[in-house]
Amino acid sequence: MKRNFIGIAFLALVLTTSSAWGQKVNPEEVFIQTGEDVLRGTLSHAKRGRKAPKALAILLPGSGPTDRHGNGAGPSLKTNMYDQLAELLQSQGISTLQVDKRGVGESTLKGGEQSLLFSDNIQDYEAWWAIGRTAGYESLVLVGHSEGGQIALTWAAKRRPEGLKGLILLAPPGENAADILWEQLSRQIAPDSEYGQFAKTSLDSLRVGHLLGRPSPPALLSLFRPSIQPYLVDWFQDEPMDNLNRLSADLPIHIFYGGKDIQVQPSEAMLSWGAQNSPNAQLYTCPSMTHTLKSDVPGQRLATYSDPDLPLDAELVDKLRTILSNLRMHL
Repeated sequence: MKRNFIGIAFLALVLTTSSAWGQKVNPEEVFIQTGEDVLRGTLSHAKRGRKAPKALAILLPGSGPTDRHGNGAGPSLKTNMYDQLAELLQSQGISTLQVDKRGVGESTLKGGEQSLLFSDNIQDYEAWWAIGRTAGYESLVLVGHSEGGQIALTWAAKRRPEGLKGLILLAPPGENAADILWEQLSRQIAPDSEYGQFAKTSLDSLRVGHLLGRPSPPALLSLFRPSIQPYLVDWFQDEPMDNLNRLSADLPIHIFYGGKDIQVQPSEAMLSWGAQNSPNAQLYTCPSMTHTLKSDVPGQRLATYSDPDLPLDAELVDKLRTILSNLRMHL
């Protein structure tokens, strides 16, 4: 779906704050306008002495109505994980851009859910990077979480944005999204049941580009509602491992998974990729980390989804500090 970007503008905040690590940060609210939609974000300029940083990290949020902070519309998702991640990046002298996707947070989606495609995300992030370049940034680091990791990978592999210096992917899918959805569904419903057969044939149909010609059972409507089917068709055309293998060996790529993540685990293909022991391509497992990038709370399986005060997983933080320190020397 082609969209014309008709405006890029800044809304500056006269404000300087300090991150949790004492880093001086100057945030400003920014937006892009594309068609009838206005997308909003926060551009936070990290200061390191008198020298302005030239590196910008764009944080790509996960699937669904997850906003720039890592929160959802209701109480079931309150994590602030992207704010905490941004502060970590800023503490290493890397400025950050956190954005609300179309129809999420403060961003609009005038055409409704049925107007959105997976590939639209790439165009939106290219416009966000144009804002970064206008602000004087020369180097780009993509930090994608969950589906945001897949989007970052697709953008990097198929468009190779100007100035791209590295990717940090947190719990990215390593399989086609249709296969992942089927794996999740088959753990909840019997594959040979009526619902299981409907789900499998529907996923297969959408994967080859056909919208469903029959109504979904109420129990599966949230996944197969007509308004989301165009997005699924487009999303299912994207192959994460093809994109990963397409990237040049000199581009640093660091991929993280959590040992306590109940949503995404590395595929066999992703594990094989990580076993290559390339100095520029590393796969890490943080044993205690959940999907929200925070350490599991024993006996409280979903606690990390609803407590924004919990810190990021300590092992993730330690590894990211080392990675960012090494990466910054080449930015």
